[in-house]
Amino acid sequence: MDTGEIALDYRPTPDDYRTALRAWTFGTWPGRRELVLPPVMALAGVVVYAWLRGFDPGITGIASGVVFLVAVTGTVRARRRIARQSYADVEPYGDCRTVLGETGVTTTGTGPGRSAVDWQALAGYCETPELFVLTARRGRAVLALPKRGASGPAGAARVRALLDGKLRRF
Repeated sequence: MDTGEIALDYRPTPDDYRTALRAWTFGTWPGRRELVLPPVMALAGVVVYAWLRGFDPGITGIASGVVFLVAVTGTVRARRRIARQSYADVEPYGDCRTVLGETGVTTTGTGPGRSAVDWQALAGYCETPELFVLTARRGRAVLALPKRGASGPAGAARVRALLDGKLRRF
């Protein structure tokens, strides 16, 4: 494995972050848990409350359906908001240059700002056909690294090899 730095040059797009969050949500256990837990907990709360209060089963069914639909809608909207916020964090960078090295990931851009993350702050990564998706240990911060920024398939293979050596693959 080449231990030198690897640079990716790209311009982030909103679709990168929608795809990254979708990959994290459906491709990792923490992501699936965040997707499923709110509707299930809301439904369980309604059913337990109705049971304790002795509500009619028909009313309990209607209330459960309404609460479940509201919880699913809220969860989906929250996921979209997270993707928009993640993109809004990197949009000011403009054209990005992300360098992956022995100490971590550093992103600079044509706009103001610079971001540096140590490998210890990252929980792991997953991969889509067009992205490497890195996730933070705390919270659900997602960093989308488009493969189009690598210098061809060989560059993407170098990134994959470095990530495999530094992070856990989800």
